[in-house]
Amino acid sequence: MGPLLIFKMLHCKQISTRRGKKRSTNIKAVDDSSSDADDKNETKVEEETRSCRVCMNEGNIPIFGNNLVEDVSESLRDFGGIELEDKDAYPKYLCSSCYTQLLNAISFRKTAQKTDQLLRNPEEETIDPIEPSLDDDNTNGSVEMDDDEPYEYKNKKVKKERKWRCKRCDLDFKGFEDYQAHRLSDEHENFRQTCPICNKSFMHSSFRNHMKLHGQEKPYMCDFCGKKFRMQGQFSRHRATHIDDLPFQCSLCPYRGRFNECLKMHMRTHTGEKPYQCAECPARFVNKGNLTRHILIHKEERDFKCDVCDRGFYTKREFELHLKVDHTGVKDHVCHLCGKAFGYRRQMLKHQLKVHKREKLRGGRVPVYLTLESERRRREMAENQML
Repeated sequence: MGPLLIFKMLHCKQISTRRGKKRSTNIKAVDDSSSDADDKNETKVEEETRSCRVCMNEGNIPIFGNNLVEDVSESLRDFGGIELEDKDAYPKYLCSSCYTQLLNAISFRKTAQKTDQLLRNPEEETIDPIEPSLDDDNTNGSVEMDDDEPYEYKNKKVKKERKWRCKRCDLDFKGFEDYQAHRLSDEHENFRQTCPICNKSFMHSSFRNHMKLHGQEKPYMCDFCGKKFRMQGQFSRHRATHIDDLPFQCSLCPYRGRFNECLKMHMRTHTGEKPYQCAECPARFVNKGNLTRHILIHKEERDFKCDVCDRGFYTKREFELHLKVDHTGVKDHVCHLCGKAFGYRRQMLKHQLKVHKREKLRGGRVPVYLTLESERRRREMAENQML
């Protein structure tokens, strides 16, 4: 074998070795590039799956929950209006901002449902207002998340013990049974509220109407005389006095009245019943108004005093009538027999007894039906005289 042939063989071997090394180097480079691409793809997939399902920002709160947070997938379907499955290819996380908004929406729905339930059950209307389910320390109704511990609240809410409250009596009860027993008790039924303006006490059903009396507005005006009233009941009763209709009639005598309670009061004159008794003396009365006026005679001090003549009066009405008649000279009571005018009604009645020899009436005011009959007779006499 010649030297030339040996040199060619060695040269070919070197070329073959170089090509083999280059090929292996290329294969290794391709393998390394493929491995890097796979790592990048995995990283990209991981980054995509750790993004927020709503806003696509970085998310770290699992939608389907774990041992630290609850599963919110159902609420996200309801409020977000999206299809969401555990095995789909979309992100399974939420960012802290979207998670907070979702919690607020859940709390809003629960509060609205509880309030609606209370409104549709009137027997539970005196229960305390519903406590928000979010942390009370957050005045704006949101939940703040900690960056280091994204699944836990900064301030964990301490569950408050539920209380049952009676607004009328201003009392709290730990259990519903105690609350219900209180609602059925005499203490609740007979509870009286004191007016902060005049210090008078009233039943719960009457207290609100009484407070209207201290208001300045009088929306109800009588179309007969122009007098104004704060309450519709007072207006309706006053307006009936301008109408001559007397629908309530006694079965034992000619008495007729405008109101049913007046007929009941009249029937006591037939039965002799006097249910109202004075605590200071044996005196008894048919109605509470007479008892109230009688009690005033046991008072030593008179609350209303006249600055002109230094006379004292028990009631404001008596004091105002004194000023009107004695110091102003107004005479509203006119004798229908002779036309003479008097300041006080008792003066007119005394005049009729002495001068006109009128038959003495029973104590108290003249019944309405007799007054209307007297006026009707006067009108008829006046018409006959004109003829």
